[in-house]
Amino acid sequence: MNFVQKTASAITGLFSSKESAPPVAVKQPELTNSDDQAWQQHLKYELASPYVADRNYMTLFETVPEVFFPIDFIARRIAGAHFEVKRYKDDSIVYCSNRSNNSLRMNAILQAPNCLQRWRELVYMHHVYKLATGNAFMRAAMSDNFKDVAKWKYCSNFWCIPSNWMAVKPMPGIVPLFGIAKLDEIVGGYQLMRSGDKLLDIPTYQVWHDRDGAPKFAGTTLATFLKSESRLKSVHKAISNLVAVYEARNVIYVKRGGLGFIVAKKDGGELGTQTMRPSEKEELVEELNGKYGVGNDKMPIGITDIPVEFVKINASIQELQPFDETLLDAITIAGAYGIPDVLVPRKDHSTFSNQATAEKSVYTGTIIPMAKQFCEDLTLFLGLDMDGYYIDCNFSDVDCLQIGLKEAEEVRKLVNERCRNQFDNGLITLNDWRGQIHEGPLEGDMFGKTKWEMTPEELAKVKEIMGGSVPPSKPNNNPSTGDENNGRDIEEDSIPDEDR
Repeated sequence: MNFVQKTASAITGLFSSKESAPPVAVKQPELTNSDDQAWQQHLKYELASPYVADRNYMTLFETVPEVFFPIDFIARRIAGAHFEVKRYKDDSIVYCSNRSNNSLRMNAILQAPNCLQRWRELVYMHHVYKLATGNAFMRAAMSDNFKDVAKWKYCSNFWCIPSNWMAVKPMPGIVPLFGIAKLDEIVGGYQLMRSGDKLLDIPTYQVWHDRDGAPKFAGTTLATFLKSESRLKSVHKAISNLVAVYEARNVIYVKRGGLGFIVAKKDGGELGTQTMRPSEKEELVEELNGKYGVGNDKMPIGITDIPVEFVKINASIQELQPFDETLLDAITIAGAYGIPDVLVPRKDHSTFSNQATAEKSVYTGTIIPMAKQFCEDLTLFLGLDMDGYYIDCNFSDVDCLQIGLKEAEEVRKLVNERCRNQFDNGLITLNDWRGQIHEGPLEGDMFGKTKWEMTPEELAKVKEIMGGSVPPSKPNNNPSTGDENNGRDIEEDSIPDEDR
């Protein structure tokens, strides 16, 4: 099999619409003229319009570095965020507490969602499948007796199922698409399938289907119904180039095929160059194999009395320039995921002065919005919203985002000063103040009162807590400047909080 045929075979195997078995050594039959024409047509089709099947997108992620980089870049950073459970009413964090079974259960989900994985592993796996295949499926494994209740209360096993194993089953008969319908009136359930064998039927209410793009509706099969297309399909030509480049590079490195020919250079006068006689060929081969080489008792150079020269027939790495091709393709693939070219790894280890700015733009434009959307959808799937809670995430320890911390502290100070003025003028309560700075409410009637509703004893307690002067007991048209005290000095530990 020649180089072109090997390249075509490699591309066909990688981009096949069906999963193939591990490669084995098989002796290829000799090609006839008709076979050769068929190979040429097949190669022309693969190079002009290669097809990347959904079930092979993960193979690309696992085997092609230029595909692995942008997907891992985004998924690993989302998984590294700090995930928290908060209250809707005041955005305060719900901490683990032995006095609250609800907080224990919610935070347990953010630690070990199933018996095999930690939370970060689940989040990473979820986004790898979403970015690589365009779809991610999370399952809440629970009894049918709890079908209509909040999943976070009655389920402790959450799994990310490989999207290339999942099939969405439409409801039998006429599916009420684009009409007044619920999800279980369109989707009849999900099937976990592997190599065509059905492994498990999963009811609709247990699955959250997270798509990276628009779902397919008409003209689709069971394997693609309501699924989104992968971003990798938009760069399939760049991926095809990468496969060809890696194949060509491997051919040269492992020296497959002849390196060249040793030809006679004997001048025959008017007859031109004369060929070597069979005895001369045998003598030359014997000398090369017996005296010259890199082993013991071998000479690094060869000496012969036969006039010869070497004609090279193999291309070199420098002549093919594959590194320039792979960098261009890598930039193209990374661009499909919103990653600037300055962040793409390259052979010369080039660094750019705007790399920190570029990474920050990826966080603000891609990673953080995707992580926030994940939290919103997961909140609805778990049913946390029905009890006044939601899942949130923050990236407070990311270096490239620390540039704005000073500005954030200035904003926080201004918020406290505004809240102090509003409290002094009887517009908000102390718990309203705490809610605006994302702190939990304090227990006690006085913390839910405005200043004009407080008794003298309660005003004295406020003075003691704030460590400053007692606010006036009657309306004052001159608002406080906030210079005498800082609203963040309220001692939250002086009043117990059941959820802390």
